[in-house]
Amino acid sequence: MQIHANKLIYQGKPKLKTSLELIRTSMDLEDHLSEVTLPFLVLHGDADTVTDPKVSQALYEQASSKDKTIKIYPGMWHALTTGEPDENIAIVFADIITWLDTRYDDNHINENQLDDNVVITDDIKLENHASSSVHDGNQ
Repeated sequence: MQIHANKLIYQGKPKLKTSLELIRTSMDLEDHLSEVTLPFLVLHGDADTVTDPKVSQALYEQASSKDKTIKIYPGMWHALTTGEPDENIAIVFADIITWLDTRYDDNHINENQLDDNVVITDDIKLENHASSSVHDGNQ
């Protein structure tokens, strides 16, 4: 499998402490999903055996963000931008670029969409989109 040849992916056995921290952090995040308010895009392969796609669906459903999109890719795995065939990777990147392009407007920043921890510079602009959308991977 192509993913096993990727030098950027850890190939060793997981350490117990690392595994425990991942579980602890995941549980903590799960308890706070409703606090997510910024725009976000979730991409997930429905054949992912590392992370259950239901977790991404839970983020989408529970987050308070008014601008949220989920895209589930049929037959794709965990590493959508590295472990898939080139044509699948191209689809994923095209979806990311389209999502970003539809939210970019260099004449408008809606600061009500941001929390106090976000810093805006003159070259970063965000647009408020009140609609949520779910994509089933067939669009």
